[in-house]
Amino acid sequence: MRIVFLGSGEFGLPTLQRLCEEHEVQAVITAPPRTAGRNRKPRMTPIGSFATARNIPLIEPENINDPEIISHIESLEAEAMVVIAFGQKLSSEVIGNHFAINLHASLLPKWRGAAPINAAIVHGDAVSGVSVISLADRMDAGQVYGARSVEIGAIETAGELHDRLAALGPDLVCEVLQGDRVGTEQNESLVTIAPKLSRKDAQIRLSENAQLLARKIRGYSPWPSCHLLISGVDCKILRAIPNTKDGTIGEILEGALIGVGSGSLEILELQPAGGKPMGWKDFCNGHDVSVGNVCEEVP
Repeated sequence: MRIVFLGSGEFGLPTLQRLCEEHEVQAVITAPPRTAGRNRKPRMTPIGSFATARNIPLIEPENINDPEIISHIESLEAEAMVVIAFGQKLSSEVIGNHFAINLHASLLPKWRGAAPINAAIVHGDAVSGVSVISLADRMDAGQVYGARSVEIGAIETAGELHDRLAALGPDLVCEVLQGDRVGTEQNESLVTIAPKLSRKDAQIRLSENAQLLARKIRGYSPWPSCHLLISGVDCKILRAIPNTKDGTIGEILEGALIGVGSGSLEILELQPAGGKPMGWKDFCNGHDVSVGNVCEEVP
């Protein structure tokens, strides 16, 4: 099948690789290079880098709905469009007569929007998954052609769940492309929204309860990441679980515990500024950390 692939983030890489193996990917459309890193040099998207390495024709438009881009897409005479984490809204002119589908990282209609994986963990969902839908005028509101689900692990981070869900994409997308293309409408009464994240969302409030804080820490790991000032060191808290032991808010307790509003947090993994991810014991071995010290929130 002749396919045009639209995507920017790493979430679409496993599916794009499978499409290249089983179909004819005529072009890849992705966001243009953006400055990144300490040297602020332009960096291609993960999808763009993959396409370049495979010598797949690459289009990097600032605006996918530009008439020249639309004409280029039409000239390819593709049979289908596959969209995964592309980042721009496609007009009806772009879609044209293509069979156009989108792989979304939730079990729709739950968690429409930009950050469904994070939302699932932060809100304590037991199950997550992926859905393949048609493209619609409203965000993630298309008909559902298929879905796959997985249980969320007790200490799983958003980064780890991202990778597991991405791995579900290839089989599901290929099944939909080769199937009867009959979708089902989403139940609008069950819609929840997962808006785009910012660093502010990940700010830790130690007065909150341990269950919620542990979910936030895992749900915002590795980005935008929750921080605490521990013995004067700014640390990303990458993984934590709740504990019922109480203590003064912010107080370091025995057993890698930090007192919070209700219960305490057991820190399983953290990353000090300028350092590598490590366990609590390794962090304490390299820093002046004592039971009774008080951690501080990082604005």
